[in-house]
Amino acid sequence: MQIEATGKSVELAIQNGLLECGMKREDVEVKVIEAGGLFKKAKVVLVWGENDQEEKKSEELEKEDENKVHEPEQSTNQIMENEETDNLNENTSEEKEKKIRIVDTSRLESKGKEFLLGLAKQLDENAVVESNSGENEISFSIKGEKLGKLIGYHGENIQALQMLLSGLKLRNERPIRMYLDIDGYKQNKNQAIIDLANKTAEQAVKIERNIHLDPMIAYDRRIVHTTLQNRDDVTTESTGEGEKRHVVVKPIFKK
Repeated sequence: MQIEATGKSVELAIQNGLLECGMKREDVEVKVIEAGGLFKKAKVVLVWGENDQEEKKSEELEKEDENKVHEPEQSTNQIMENEETDNLNENTSEEKEKKIRIVDTSRLESKGKEFLLGLAKQLDENAVVESNSGENEISFSIKGEKLGKLIGYHGENIQALQMLLSGLKLRNERPIRMYLDIDGYKQNKNQAIIDLANKTAEQAVKIERNIHLDPMIAYDRRIVHTTLQNRDDVTTESTGEGEKRHVVVKPIFKK
């Protein structure tokens, strides 16, 4: 089965398609038809098999997954907007384990660097791509002087490229986290969100009222949840639908 979806960017087109078909990112194959541009929407096709063993999860369960944050000792770079990483902690049967191949990180790292360098060189001949790989993750970093178009509006293009990198993994390989940063944009943005979360928490406690943050993508919302998860004076939850989904910071009134 397949559906066609559009959006302002490849990432948003994929998200729109996933919302429409009710599937998860790891359960579909993404085919980019149009990358989009300043005056043109991106177009993608999501394809999935009729005999997939994974059942569709309800919207309520997806919202619960979003609010499940990582352990405090993990860095924000380990927080994924992409729910593909959930499968890393699932207990699978021995039969299923035999069918899943160990990820060839060296192949993915080489392919990813080749793909990103080809894009970056079109904008900056002096651009370089660095990478680091771990057991279940690969991080890529592009450095250059004229890479604004690769970053995109509010980092949308970074997210789209990150999802395309995930598509380099073979379908029968284990899930692996793929991270991408360009000229430190995401690192700086993550820190700004952490600062915002802490400032909002202090304000919520001071005025004793709930504070609604502006709509954010899932990756950014999880940073807020993770940043505030160990505080005993506030709690957080996500609310809203689609592009209006946002985090609410709520003060805890002690008896």
